Amino acid sequence: MNEQYNEIDLLEIVKRIKRKWWLILLFAIISSSISFYVTTQMTTPIYQAKSTLFIGKESGGLSNISLSDLQVGNTLVSDYVQLISTNLVTEEVIQDLELNTTVAAFKSNIGVKAINNSRFMRIAYNHPDPEQAKIIVNKLSETLTEKALDIVGVKNIQIVDYAKKPFAPVSPSLKKNLAISIVGGIVIALMIIVLEMAITNTVSNEEEIEAILKVSVLGSVPKFRSVG
Repeated sequence: MNEQYNEIDLLEIVKRIKRKWWLILLFAIISSSISFYVTTQMTTPIYQAKSTLFIGKESGGLSNISLSDLQVGNTLVSDYVQLISTNLVTEEVIQDLELNTTVAAFKSNIGVKAINNSRFMRIAYNHPDPEQAKIIVNKLSETLTEKALDIVGVKNIQIVDYAKKPFAPVSPSLKKNLAISIVGGIVIALMIIVLEMAITNTVSNEEEIEAILKVSVLGSVPKFRSVG
């Protein structure tokens, strides 16, 4: 018997949702509109510039590289990843470019990683100004090569690709925010519909009467407007 009641309730919820489709659509439109406005008008876009460097410089060419050379090169990549985030490098870049930022804030916008476990590494920097992001990344790359020579004692790091000015921001993502807001609006509308059913004690149609009383409705009395 409980399963029958549960099935009836579920069917009623589905019917109510179908009747309230306009409410779901309304909340989806409202939430997506708010998200669009906040993303495009109230959020500062962030741009990311990237440069590519290569660790190791073999005089005999790539054909003469041994396995031990590759292993040493991979170790050096890890070393340089750590070196670029040190105060030795970051403070010099901030000073040379006369940046109005703290070392901690500057480091938080740096991204460094090896490319596919190779001896290539990529340096990235996030900034609201795309031109400034490019300048900072290129200065980081040049400073890293200079400090590597001072510390390692050999110039074994080369800049392969200098950063170019990015044209599209990496954040915020308008598509992602719109998708999340639409789903959120639909969920809120569904919760309102279910809550309305839970607190409503009246019947609104013949189907609900038949479900409650277990009898068929033979007829209904229409509403009449008074005249005069």
